[in-house]
Amino acid sequence: MKRFLDAKRLFAVVPLLALLLAGAYFLTNGANDGGSIASARLLPTPGRDSGRDLGLGPGELAPDFELSTSEGRRLRLSEFRGRPVLINFWATWCGSCLTEMPEIKALQEEKGLDSFNVLAINAGEPLTSARKFIDFLQAPFVYGLDPGLVVSDAYGVYGLPVSVFIDSQGVVQATYNGHASRQRLEAYVRAAIEAKPPGAFPETLRLISTVPRERVLQVTKRDKDRVELSSRSLRCDARYCAQEALASLKTAKGIISLRLEAGRAQPVLSLRYDAAVLSEHEVIQAVVKALEAHADPLYQGALEVR
Repeated sequence: MKRFLDAKRLFAVVPLLALLLAGAYFLTNGANDGGSIASARLLPTPGRDSGRDLGLGPGELAPDFELSTSEGRRLRLSEFRGRPVLINFWATWCGSCLTEMPEIKALQEEKGLDSFNVLAINAGEPLTSARKFIDFLQAPFVYGLDPGLVVSDAYGVYGLPVSVFIDSQGVVQATYNGHASRQRLEAYVRAAIEAKPPGAFPETLRLISTVPRERVLQVTKRDKDRVELSSRSLRCDARYCAQEALASLKTAKGIISLRLEAGRAQPVLSLRYDAAVLSEHEVIQAVVKALEAHADPLYQGALEVR
């Protein structure tokens, strides 16, 4: 169960400071022309032979990934090994993000810039939009870009902000959805630095902003006995894997072969079928039925075929 409120489903007012920041700096951006940013991608995670599970729970290894930074270089999460790191997922349209990030900046400056690293990952926006806040905040963070939501999906980012506190060995010590209080931030950062779980905190009501996602199954290529489909709901990561949903299709009557490329920014499923047994429409509907029977925690609602 999600223990926070969705801002798009709640009649509430975002704090005044967030509105002022958003209005003054970001609502004027109309840029969807972020240029060609190479997609993020998931990677095999170093340290899997340690016996730790891969995941986002306390004591689990944080999944490794590679993405582009705002400075144009490629960066892997595993490059932070040896140093604690706070991953903060954000976007310029997220009011809570705009008020939380200055607090993270202040905490990092207070503890000393060598105490912990901040990897601030922009979720779903072009660099031209993200740059406005990056330039305004002037924080010594590493800024990652996730325009295709590859890392955001793998880390289960339903709403923003989300913070993941990772120790120097790449182990998750805490995660938090929503704007964290200064007391909570300090405790969770200390947990990452000391490589031990933080103490218990009471549950609080949190306002989040849902990350926009479309649940689409795109028909991208056809032959008389083959169809190629693409969708983010065909992905495979630590929390969700479409391979489980598609298992029944491998032995379905009329399906000759099935190949899933789940590691791509836009995962692709190729099916070859017996046209004497199944029509293309029936094949597509079989895929839709299989995916809808396997609930996607992030891409919700009916699957739209395009």
